[in-house]
Amino acid sequence: MKSSLRLLLLFCLVMGHFMANGQKSREQLEEEKKANQARIERAQRVLNQTSRQKTASLGKLKAINSQINSQVRQIDLISQDITLIEQEIGKLEEDKKALQSQLDLLKREYAEMLYIASKSSGKINKLSFLFSARSFNDLIMRYKYLEQYTDNRKKQVAKINSVSESLAARQKELNAKIGSQQKVMAEKQSETKKLSSLKQQQAKTISVLASEEKKLRTEIANSKRAIKRLDNLISSLVSKSVAKTSSASVNEAVVNTKLSASFQNNKRKLPWPVQNGFISDRFGVKNHPVLKNVKIDNNGVDIQTSPNARVSSVFDGIVLDISQIPGLNNVIAVQHGEYFTVYANLKSVNVKINQEVIAGQLIGIAAEKDGEYEINFQVWHQFSKENPENWLARK
Repeated sequence: MKSSLRLLLLFCLVMGHFMANGQKSREQLEEEKKANQARIERAQRVLNQTSRQKTASLGKLKAINSQINSQVRQIDLISQDITLIEQEIGKLEEDKKALQSQLDLLKREYAEMLYIASKSSGKINKLSFLFSARSFNDLIMRYKYLEQYTDNRKKQVAKINSVSESLAARQKELNAKIGSQQKVMAEKQSETKKLSSLKQQQAKTISVLASEEKKLRTEIANSKRAIKRLDNLISSLVSKSVAKTSSASVNEAVVNTKLSASFQNNKRKLPWPVQNGFISDRFGVKNHPVLKNVKIDNNGVDIQTSPNARVSSVFDGIVLDISQIPGLNNVIAVQHGEYFTVYANLKSVNVKINQEVIAGQLIGIAAEKDGEYEINFQVWHQFSKENPENWLARK
């Protein structure tokens, strides 16, 4: 009986550890679902503000694609949630089964105790058992035996009650998990319908844009020229900055080094250049969203935002250059030691060259592009182009 109790305690400890770890994973998953849902809602708010243009555009398609990616991610997170709940339900059912077996064993053991007790029940039998002792020490031993036997019966009843309560608690928890599973499955169905609707919008937009292939190819050619001009501009600015740094005084070099280190230490912590917005086109080379066998490149990220959104510096620095590039409107380059941030497609500029700026300071206003308000944001480490998503704080 003691060994069975030890096994029960060990089982409960193991199950408790598993359920605690499972709950932690569920909590992390819930946080990720909430964060992803916030991104979906933030993108929807931006789109609602710019939805006055009903015609298909590349900007609109990029927004739809971004929404689809977020929606797919949300469904994946919900699927993970369902899997975890199923695992938890399975473990709870195993736990419940083990507790039921333990309860049955305890009841059988108690029934055996009652059966033995019934054979020697009554005060006379107990007294006879005591007074038939051969010595005083034997009398004491017999008394202790009866006392221990009575105590064991009480403990057995307590064990039965305790296991029964645990079994009822497991059943209650199991019912709650099943209810949670049904709720999450309904949530998945709802999100899947949203995804289907988005894909229909995507197909319609692609169909319209595909019929304007000549126009698209002209836009791609213009965009490539604009990107090339910006690339050459930033490379030139970096070259001048490096040359200037090599001939700088000791104090200037120390300041430059500290600023670079401070910028580096804020990796994945930098504020976004716009308050409201979502990434509509990511860093690097990728397939064109409409034209087949056509690659497009992005040296930074495109961020769609609200109409006339305020654009701010993401870190303390000095305005290195302000230029106008066809296709990218106004462009501002800010230096942060060995690092540079670039803000392109601004309708207006609120700073001057060589002006010191701090993180969060207004530097310009977002312009419209492809039917949406969108800026291009880049991060350079001297001549190396960095993925801005690795630097911006997660939204």
